[in-house]
Amino acid sequence: MKIKLLCFLTLAVISIIAYAYFIEPYNIQVRRVNIHDSELHKQWGDIRIAQLSDLHITKIGRRERSVLKKLEYLKPDLIVVTGDSAQWNMRPENALIFLEKLRAPLGVYCVMGDADFSSARYHCIFCHPGGNVHKQRENPMFLRDRTIEIDLGKKINHRRLTISGIAAENDWHPDQDYTEEVWKKGNELQALLILGHFSKKWTPLTTRTRRPLLWLAGDTHGGQIWLPDFIWKIIKFKPDALHMAGLFQNNQHQYLYVNRGIGTTENFPFRFGVRPEVTIISFSEEAQK
Repeated sequence: MKIKLLCFLTLAVISIIAYAYFIEPYNIQVRRVNIHDSELHKQWGDIRIAQLSDLHITKIGRRERSVLKKLEYLKPDLIVVTGDSAQWNMRPENALIFLEKLRAPLGVYCVMGDADFSSARYHCIFCHPGGNVHKQRENPMFLRDRTIEIDLGKKINHRRLTISGIAAENDWHPDQDYTEEVWKKGNELQALLILGHFSKKWTPLTTRTRRPLLWLAGDTHGGQIWLPDFIWKIIKFKPDALHMAGLFQNNQHQYLYVNRGIGTTENFPFRFGVRPEVTIISFSEEAQK
């Protein structure tokens, strides 16, 4: 009886490991998030934002082709990528090839994560084409501690969308923190879309301003292995263990969404209970009844 039980448990463990390695990391989920907020809907209307994060690309393989195919079908108005497009300590050329394939009517905007900076001087090609440090890449556009405004077009009566991108290196150099400047940009009543690889500065920011905003982040991968939230808070595996994945709200009209990511870390290529995701974010005036 003990031998049978041991064989069963061994087979179960092998099956879980095989699933977590061969199946779930490639089973990409399209997660639709509708934010019911009258102010954000008033300013941004019915735009649909696709968020990608933590791609950790080493090559353009099955997972990357699946993401491109899903985005081609979904046809979002705007695509944002919240960091770690490249794998740790690897040259970022393949990640950039993938990002250059992304297309959306309102553009593709990215920020860099800590993995993107890990390739030493090679990370410069994310922002500057052909090694030209004086020219900014336009498609995709990397917002490295930079704020821009885009026209939302006829669909929303040419309203303006303000996007601020915060580089991951801010978390290493607090004295160069661009986050403190972000909420002061433009009209204080104008909503902000903030792209930042990490989310830990979202809570301090929302104590300083009541300005409407949506902060999009990644980094956590949702843990890659599902665990109850209280365990993540205890082990503090990530800088912001309070916000591992999903939608959060602090004050009225202020939201954070933490994406579960697409890829996995180089040293732990498994996912179990945390499928990779492409997030489609939209806005409505009030909750559906």
